[in-house]
Amino acid sequence: VRERSLEKNLEIAKEQLKNTGHNEISLLSLSSSDYTEICPLVSKLSEYCKPRNIGISLPSLRLDNFSFELLEEIQGIKKTGLTFACEAGTQRLRDVINKNVTEKDLFNAVTQAVQNGWNSVKLYFMIGLPTETYEDLDGIADLAQRIMELAADLNGGRRGRFSVNISVANFVPKPFTPFQWCRQDTPEEFEDKHIYLKQKISGIKGVTLHYHGSFASSLEALFARGGRELCALLIKAHELGCKFDAWTENFNMEAWEKALEFCGIDRDHKALTGFGLEEDLPWDHINAGVSKEYLKEEYIRSLKEVTTKDCRYGCNGCGINKYTECKWGGIYV
Repeated sequence: VRERSLEKNLEIAKEQLKNTGHNEISLLSLSSSDYTEICPLVSKLSEYCKPRNIGISLPSLRLDNFSFELLEEIQGIKKTGLTFACEAGTQRLRDVINKNVTEKDLFNAVTQAVQNGWNSVKLYFMIGLPTETYEDLDGIADLAQRIMELAADLNGGRRGRFSVNISVANFVPKPFTPFQWCRQDTPEEFEDKHIYLKQKISGIKGVTLHYHGSFASSLEALFARGGRELCALLIKAHELGCKFDAWTENFNMEAWEKALEFCGIDRDHKALTGFGLEEDLPWDHINAGVSKEYLKEEYIRSLKEVTTKDCRYGCNGCGINKYTECKWGGIYV
């Protein structure tokens, strides 16, 4: 866990707003509400933003420790989006990925949001997670339906005053994580799941669904799991006109396919092939600090649907404190 100081964050925020003229600022982090000084930061930002009519957005909020003081703090400012990272549609799958949040946390968060005047929320999910079944996809639609019913009840039975935007990302197995041994879903599997979810959600009024392209996700898996041979692919793709690929309108699938063919790289093999737990991995020669044995133990725990506590509440022995100061584990080296 690494944190910028409160003073530094304020300095950066004010400087960016002054130099850009934007009328909204987002507090970005893997989990914004885990930041130790999130409440005083939002309070001080509100003092600066309110008279300037600048909105404050809080994406990537964890539901289990989300402080509703933040909602009250930005109540008087233009209300921008609230994003709750549910990740999976069922508690079983949330336990597999060690999310450590419950449906109760989600419904409490939505209740507070509605009572504080928000008329929409964004829910973030991943599909293609290890051990996922179609029952987990059903859980996404079920959550959306129940949230809409809850919002209607809180609004005196009046529907149409609240909306839910569901964003679905495709899971990409990454090195140095407990799921580095897993394969990725095929583009066809992802597309089948997109269609299935779209059909499940289409009948729920007020709920919209957005999802990522499958080909781009398979490229992400390729670059996550590949080696030095991808240097030539990058160069060739650039020569064929690939740039600003993160912008959907600029993504050129045909150019990437030509580059893959020219370099003789089998995208599917690298993206869709898993590894055995005792197998040498392409990135084993890189030391990321966290031990491979710890990641292996975490992967086994995930398959058993056993969660691991946040390391701020006690060291889990991942191995990082051999190399750096480990504030939350209570060990300083």
